[in-house]
Amino acid sequence: MVDAAREANAEVLKVAFHRFQPHGVSGVVVIAESHLSIHTWPESGYAAVDFYTCGDHTDPWRACEYAARRLGAQSMLTTEVRRGIATANGNFTHLVHEHAGRSVAKRSA
Repeated sequence: MVDAAREANAEVLKVAFHRFQPHGVSGVVVIAESHLSIHTWPESGYAAVDFYTCGDHTDPWRACEYAARRLGAQSMLTTEVRRGIATANGNFTHLVHEHAGRSVAKRSA
């Protein structure tokens, strides 16, 4: 996850992870731009991952794709939430866009 944060061009501030017995991990990487988190269920072949970034210089999709490759994901269901979008009346809103069943690109060694 730290490498995923770096792949997104984020500034890593703090890292906290916990390994469960017999397997699984939960953790968070606090970045200057917000956070990345992961919760895994290896026995089910499932991971829930959040990439929450702010600013124009970070790219959460790069972090997402990097993590998917490192985890060996065969597919992923992603939900993109764009927060803090100013409306005409001065309020803020968010937009939600789902990317269903994306295949993960495999890189050759």
